[in-house]
Amino acid sequence: MTSQTDTLAILHRCADIELVMADMYEFFTAAYRFNQDISRLFQKTAAEERNHEYQIRLAMRTCTPSILEMKISADEAEKHLSFARMTLHKVRETVPDIADALKISIHCETIFSRFHLDTAARFSDESCAKLFKAMMAADEGHSTKLEKALAEFQKV
Repeated sequence: MTSQTDTLAILHRCADIELVMADMYEFFTAAYRFNQDISRLFQKTAAEERNHEYQIRLAMRTCTPSILEMKISADEAEKHLSFARMTLHKVRETVPDIADALKISIHCETIFSRFHLDTAARFSDESCAKLFKAMMAADEGHSTKLEKALAEFQKV
């Protein structure tokens, strides 16, 4: 069982990961504004990441007492937050081409999907668990959308 203090620390890092990813997608939105489809995809993905951050902050206010355990450690969350920040720094330093931006995004989505609350936490209150599963179901498939965009882009 994870202490409430540890749970909150992990949740803060998970929320920060979502914000860093949203910043990266917003950066890509602006960088590729000349390609409306790609720019729109990154803009939508950024908004979904901001929504994930909101969901985590909501959990911190409403469901923390019902979180029995976090399936990720504070160290793991911190390591992944550092990776997200480093990735954002690198893409800002040297803007990748669209194909590479999509590959970077797919890689990040694969890594960070386990930090979403529906998979990162075990709840004692089934209503909290269902709430986060439902919210995540609404915007699942980032990787799939990005992979599809990469395949379409590479055809051209």
